[in-house]
Amino acid sequence: MTDREHAERVLVERGLSPELEAHCRGVAAQAESLARRWGAAPDDAAVAGLLHDLCRERTRQEVLELARKHSLKVDPIEKEYAVQLLHARVAAEEAAAEGFSPQIAEAIRRHTLGGSGMSVLDECLFVADATEPGRTWQGVEAVRRQALKSLDAAALTLVRRDVERLRSRGREPHPTMMALLEEKRGTQV
Repeated sequence: MTDREHAERVLVERGLSPELEAHCRGVAAQAESLARRWGAAPDDAAVAGLLHDLCRERTRQEVLELARKHSLKVDPIEKEYAVQLLHARVAAEEAAAEGFSPQIAEAIRRHTLGGSGMSVLDECLFVADATEPGRTWQGVEAVRRQALKSLDAAALTLVRRDVERLRSRGREPHPTMMALLEEKRGTQV
């Protein structure tokens, strides 16, 4: 069985809602396309896309229990927003437990908050999650076009957008997200 077939099986077995499954499939297609464009492994990108939200529909308590099961250290922001933030790290551990590569697990781990030192595969998934075909937010088409010219620029646009949205709601962005923002700001001309 190939990794992609295995990922398809895991995705179906987890019983995600039809909407979330469609999102995962859209992310897989978008991540694969970006990987082909930017030189990451297309199959790894597709697999990471299929598996990235395995734990997104779990309850807060379930996500926290899975974090404990996988011996993850949970910071206060992740604890407060467990489903929104911690689902990525928990899904990465679940993917690793299923035997998927460390590169795939790492991309899954970073798909929500990003972080400094992201690989091309990590960035492909990060950008694909926000720009897959089912996304319709204002400005998504511009970011899709931007991702074809510069993956770094698209990631910077997305992390800026996330930081602005959080601050407009009176929330401070996670330090991992801020590390990505600072790194990308430093690489832009």
